[in-house]
Amino acid sequence: MPPRSRGVTSIDVAKAAGVSQTTVSRIVNGHEGVSERVRTKVENAIQQLGYRPNLSARSLVTSRTHTIGVVLGDPRNSYYAELLHTISDELTRAGYRALILSGRADTTEDLARTLWETNVDAVILTTTLLPPDDEGRIVSLGVPSVTMGPGTAPETATISPDNLEGGRIAGRHLVSLGHRRIGVIAGPLGATSVRDRHDGFLQELAAADVAFDDDLLEVADLDYTRAFEAATRLLQRADPPTALFCHNDLVAFGALNAAKALRVAVPEDVSILGFDDVAMSSWEAFDLTTVRQPILEMARGAVEMTLALLDEPEQEREHLVLPCTLVERSTTRAL
Repeated sequence: MPPRSRGVTSIDVAKAAGVSQTTVSRIVNGHEGVSERVRTKVENAIQQLGYRPNLSARSLVTSRTHTIGVVLGDPRNSYYAELLHTISDELTRAGYRALILSGRADTTEDLARTLWETNVDAVILTTTLLPPDDEGRIVSLGVPSVTMGPGTAPETATISPDNLEGGRIAGRHLVSLGHRRIGVIAGPLGATSVRDRHDGFLQELAAADVAFDDDLLEVADLDYTRAFEAATRLLQRADPPTALFCHNDLVAFGALNAAKALRVAVPEDVSILGFDDVAMSSWEAFDLTTVRQPILEMARGAVEMTLALLDEPEQEREHLVLPCTLVERSTTRAL
């Protein structure tokens, strides 16, 4: 591909292909009614000249900016990096670009305003930890929105892992290994996804007639530093838990490093279980047992749902729930 030239216009492409500028415009904007022979000539000219359509100019004709707002959670969590990589690739393949915004609780004040001023065509929310008012403001923009999680607004399509079953899987695994005194390092319990993971976990313990000690519940807001501190408190108790269920892999990494700092052997002294199965979980340094949620499938599905809503804005909103599975590695073992 030749380097892009800022001076190349659709007029230049039309001359090179021997067609009218209107024909070039129709092909660039995806209109039908152009023969394959002409389309091939124009596409060859576009490639040879390094032409790129002017999205701002195109938006004046189509009323679209071909920009999708993507609201991320804490970018320090590699879960969001993996989501973003796939979402960006899928949007680019479809002729759209992503506007990346942080949805961390301390940066959401101007989130809806930024999306409105940028005139995005749609919004993908990758986090369910936004305050309800912020989610409401985003929905009120009047553009299609997709939430990667159990959203609260009926106007929003959703795609999420089965967090309730994921919590059950975590509880079932640790109980099957003989653990009865299990600590939990959770995210903010006001978030539906976090609450579902915890509820599923408690349901599985109750089904196995295992009592849960509420004193072994720590809330770390899915943050590494707070998870390290929470795990330290749990492991330094006079009667520490024999296992920890961490509500995401980043929290589990904090727990693993806290155990290392305290010279508590994993899994000999304490088993540690995560949730997500980000790529780092399989690294030799962690080799983390975790509950896998289908990250790539959710990312692709969110883009597909967004594009479908752009084509048919009035269609019924979908609410897809994808299964979770257990990935056993070396951080858990039987007592």
